[in-house]
Amino acid sequence: MAADPSKSYEGKHIPFKQEGWGFALFVCVLAVATAGGAYYVHRTTYKHPTDVRFHAVGTTQHTETPAH
Repeated sequence: MAADPSKSYEGKHIPFKQEGWGFALFVCVLAVATAGGAYYVHRTTYKHPTDVRFHAVGTTQHTETPAH
């Protein structure tokens, strides 16, 4: 008869290891910080196409004064 697989680890202590959790937390924090930075840049630099301050290339009027 084969040995019962549930008793093969009986009496053996397997300690919990926290290997990799610090790095995983770092990656998650970095992802959130990157998303927050991208949102900040978007909110501070984006102009809607119907914004009155928006000008297409070549459509701005230059008011230069002639040299004396």
